[in-house]
Amino acid sequence: MANMQPFFWGIGAGFGVYIFLKIIINYFFYIGKPNEVLIFSGRSHRYPDGSVRGYRYVIGGWAFRFPIIERVDRMDLSELPVNVSVTNAYSKGGIAVNVTAIANIKISSEPIVLDAAIEHFLGQNREQIAHVARETLEGHLRGVLATMTPEQINEDRLSFSERVEADVIPDFNKLGLHLDNFKMQSISDKEEYLLAVGRKKIEEIKKLAAVAESDANKVAKNIEEEAKGVAKATNEEVDMVVKTAANELATFVANMLAQVTSEEERTIVAAAQSRAEAEQKLQQIRAELESKRRDVEEVLPAETRKRMNEILAVGEAAYMQKRGEATAQVLALTHEVWKEAGPIAKDVYILQQIELIIEKVVDAVKNVEMGEINLLDAGDASTLRHHVQSYPAMVGAVLQELKSITGIDVAAVLSPDAKSAPRLPAGTRI
Repeated sequence: MANMQPFFWGIGAGFGVYIFLKIIINYFFYIGKPNEVLIFSGRSHRYPDGSVRGYRYVIGGWAFRFPIIERVDRMDLSELPVNVSVTNAYSKGGIAVNVTAIANIKISSEPIVLDAAIEHFLGQNREQIAHVARETLEGHLRGVLATMTPEQINEDRLSFSERVEADVIPDFNKLGLHLDNFKMQSISDKEEYLLAVGRKKIEEIKKLAAVAESDANKVAKNIEEEAKGVAKATNEEVDMVVKTAANELATFVANMLAQVTSEEERTIVAAAQSRAEAEQKLQQIRAELESKRRDVEEVLPAETRKRMNEILAVGEAAYMQKRGEATAQVLALTHEVWKEAGPIAKDVYILQQIELIIEKVVDAVKNVEMGEINLLDAGDASTLRHHVQSYPAMVGAVLQELKSITGIDVAAVLSPDAKSAPRLPAGTRI
């Protein structure tokens, strides 16, 4: 536990330092918004122009306040709209008018003008600043109204606003204010002077419109008369042109019809001649086509068959020749083998063909079909035994029949008797 005490002391010291720094920052460091000026008063400061003032200011930044001897105030530099209204203000000519306008002002950020604003408005709220600006604007507005007639004010509002701005800016600079813009919204008077002027101008405009309409009607009537004369002359010219064009068209049509008729006759003759030539060429093509067709259907197949028969005959002759030569060689070899085998040649031949002979014998027995067989037995199964033995007996009968017809004794060849078994010459292969 004793070892943990320095750790806790360190945490406590760090927390204390944090609290101390936070207090220092909160109470001695000030940060201003971009549209805000910080005024540090209480100490004397010398400015670049050599003057000494008992304050310093920072626009949109931060600064350190010396404790105890300095105080910090803030002034808002944002836009402040001010409604201006003047009633019964005499214009040039003695006509009382009512004017409403709106102005957008703010505390100026120019160094020289800002010093005046600090002297005049430090510690005052925006309503108080707007009141001073409104009173100043109303005074200058009355002064400008006295130099212009109601007609000039109403007709040239832009010039009126520019004159008010030019008149009020010097006083605003002295107060530390900046005028962004000034716009007149309305102008009126109790005696309805402007309305009467409007009516008068409307009447003048109506008279001018009536005169212009009368002049326009006269001009239109003159133009109409001139147009009628021009139209009449034009119609006569058009009729003449139409008649001339009709005559030319009739002549052109007659010439074209004559040419068309001539071309038709020439075309008919040329078409008949072309048709005859085409028919003649068509007949020639048909004859050639018929000749080709006959060659394809009759001559070419006959020649093909003839050539095929010749090739088949040559092939058949070659085949028969080779087959005869092969048969002669086989017979010669067979004859030599039989001579070497001597008396047992026949038996050797039978042994070589024994598989085929037995297959034929079995097929002969297999072809024997029997229907339903009823066996009567005495109880010793002899009947069934005799029936089963009938199949080998049938094979023996077939072999005996083969011996009687061909003289080939297959049973004797297959007999295991060593005396009757054929002896093959040395080197003989079965």
